[in-house]
Amino acid sequence: MDYTKQIREIATKLFTEEKIDVFVGYRTTGFDENQVPVIITGLEEIPKLIFNDKSVFNLTNYLKQEHTRNKRVGLIVKGCDSRSLNLLLTENQVKREKLFVIGIACEGVCDDEGNKMQHCTECMFPDAVVFDEMVGTTHDARLYQVNADVRELASKSLVERREYFETVFESCIRCNACRHSCPLCYCAKCVIDQETSTLYHGANTTSSAFHALMTWSLHLAGRCVDCRNCESACPMNLPLHLLHKQNESVIYENFQEHMAGVVEGDRGAFYKYSMKDPDDFIM
Repeated sequence: MDYTKQIREIATKLFTEEKIDVFVGYRTTGFDENQVPVIITGLEEIPKLIFNDKSVFNLTNYLKQEHTRNKRVGLIVKGCDSRSLNLLLTENQVKREKLFVIGIACEGVCDDEGNKMQHCTECMFPDAVVFDEMVGTTHDARLYQVNADVRELASKSLVERREYFETVFESCIRCNACRHSCPLCYCAKCVIDQETSTLYHGANTTSSAFHALMTWSLHLAGRCVDCRNCESACPMNLPLHLLHKQNESVIYENFQEHMAGVVEGDRGAFYKYSMKDPDDFIM
């Protein structure tokens, strides 16, 4: 998967026709084959742009930044990225008329060893669901499958599950890289950080880190699109997807097969109510 030529051609056209002020894409680090996001502002910077199976990051996170605020933005989105964009649009965090969206029919991105990432092998929606121009060959629909890690987790008892999560996340250093890298964490002040909140506990202990991560995952329940920006940003390489994919599987089963950001204008699962929702938990 290499769409570098197409991306550069589209970006050139957009700048030439003065349809955008900035373009959010990918460039190489300059040290290896890995890539980092880049925001370019003119034609002279277009040779920096690249897109292939190392274009890992969800660029919609940069729509939260001052660099793009109140500007006309060109943006590249893969399938998962476009779902987070749909949610940002639905939640009135960005304006559609300010965007030119290049959708990717994604073949999957790879890790440092060249292996296709797990969430790509399990992805239901590899093609962008919102776009102005599509690049690549689109795919047929795929059936939902519960993440293999979540299936293993489900085989444990509740006590074992809690112990497992506490053990796995005991190395969390509360740096908040996961939250800052998530496109759907846009609150100016997170409830976890509010010193006056009963939820707040600033100590870097296993229990406080576990509590913070669990609270964060619940705020993303029904909204996470499994782009794994959080895992890519985590300096401790924590398997943060376990929290979100567990929530996703429960919501898919109990909320009419809800998948976040797939349908334009469709809000998160917890914003909706249906008479078909199960009520077996009501006492």
